[in-house]
Amino acid sequence: MKYEHDVIVCPYCKRKSVIFDYEKNEYVCTACGSVIEDHLIDLGFEHRYTETPNSTRTSGSYTFRVHDSGIGSTEFFTRYSYGSSNKWLTMKRLQKSIRVEKKNKIVEKALRHLNNYAKILSPPKYVIETAGMLLQKSVEGKNYKDKTLRLLAIASLYISYKVHGIPKSAKMFAKEMNISLKDLWHAEKKIHQNVKDLNKLLKKDEPEQYIPYITNKLGLSEKVSYLATYIINLAKRAGLNNGKSAVGLATASVYIASILLNEKRTQIDVAKTVNVTDVTIRNRYNDIVKYFDITIPL
Repeated sequence: MKYEHDVIVCPYCKRKSVIFDYEKNEYVCTACGSVIEDHLIDLGFEHRYTETPNSTRTSGSYTFRVHDSGIGSTEFFTRYSYGSSNKWLTMKRLQKSIRVEKKNKIVEKALRHLNNYAKILSPPKYVIETAGMLLQKSVEGKNYKDKTLRLLAIASLYISYKVHGIPKSAKMFAKEMNISLKDLWHAEKKIHQNVKDLNKLLKKDEPEQYIPYITNKLGLSEKVSYLATYIINLAKRAGLNNGKSAVGLATASVYIASILLNEKRTQIDVAKTVNVTDVTIRNRYNDIVKYFDITIPL
C-alpha cells in the first residue's frame, strides 16, 4: 500500500479510495473493489458486546483482584444468555472451569469474597490491590474452608489499611464487618504466618493518625485537631504512650482539647467514633491531666 499525506492509495487503480472495513477487518478499494490487505491484527482497545458496543473492556489492566491478574479471558455471556436455555448455562460453567485451573480455584474463591467486601467498604483502589496481593499469598496452595476464606479476605483488607497508613481500629473494623474481634485477630495471624516479612510493610500505628477522623466525625474545628495533636506529641515525649493503645491516646487528647477550647463533647460521644469504651478514654485522660497538671474547667 502507498500512503500520500496519510491517505491510502490503491495499488491497482491508483485512486485514493481505500477504506477500512471494520466488519471484515480488511482494507478495500471502493473504486475497483480490490481487497488491499486482510486478516489484520487490531492493536486498539478490546471491546465486549454490551448495550453500548463502543465501551472499552475494563478488565484488561493488571490487577491482584482476580486470580489470573486480569490477563485471562473475559466471560462473553450477556444478559441475553441467561435463562434462554440449558445450553448457555452449560457453556458458562464450562468456560469458567477452563478459565480457572484446579490449583487456582481456592484463590479465585477467596478473591471473590474480597471483591464483595470491597463493595461494602468502598476503600481506595490501592487498598484493594494490596489486600488482593496479601490474600493470594495467604491462600495459594492451601485448602481452607469457605468461612476461613471469608475471614482472611476481611483481614487482608484490615492489614492493607495498616500498610497504607490509613487509621482503622480493630474494634471499629470488626464491628463494621460484623465479625468478632477474636476472628479478626486469628485471620490476621494466619496472614502474617503465610506472607513473609509482612511486618516490614506495616506502618506503625500512631495516635495522631486518628485525630482528623475523630474530629471530623464529631464536627469539631481545626483548632481542636491542632491542640489534640499537640497534646499527643507532649504525651509521647513523656512516654505516656508506651504500652498503650494509639486510638485510646487519640480519643483522650481530642476529649481534652474539646473541653479546653469550649467545644466539649462527652466521653461516650468521643468513644463511639472509634468504638472504644469510655473507660479507655477516662484512663488516658487521667494520665495526661495528672502528668501535665492540666486544669480542666467544670
